[in-house]
Amino acid sequence: MAIDRIGKGGGAGVPPTTTNDAGGVARPQEASRPFEAQRSERPEKAGATLPPGAIAPTAAAPLDALRAGKVDLRGYLDMKVEEATSHLHGLRPADLDQIKQTLREQMASDPALVDLVKQATGHAPEPPRND
Repeated sequence: MAIDRIGKGGGAGVPPTTTNDAGGVARPQEASRPFEAQRSERPEKAGATLPPGAIAPTAAAPLDALRAGKVDLRGYLDMKVEEATSHLHGLRPADLDQIKQTLREQMASDPALVDLVKQATGHAPEPPRND
């Protein structure tokens, strides 16, 4: 049973090969010119460049703030929850608060998330307070 003729018909099949003078298979045809990559030219628009500081902060920014002593562990976790829910701006405030609360509870109770927080910060998160 041959594998190369599954479906028996149609398709490109195997490309024909030629033999060289010695009876072996010939090398593929060489490229007529070397490969060249050309730089794309984009027109510069007035004001197209972003001012310094307009770029979004990196994911390490909350961790850097924690290590610098600017925020405590609770503040760090709040920043991470805000970062994780920043794309949910269209939700009702009550729904968004519920999602944030659930995330904080998960960070304090899910062993995998507790371990990630502990690895990143050196401290285990506390269960959220019922303020």
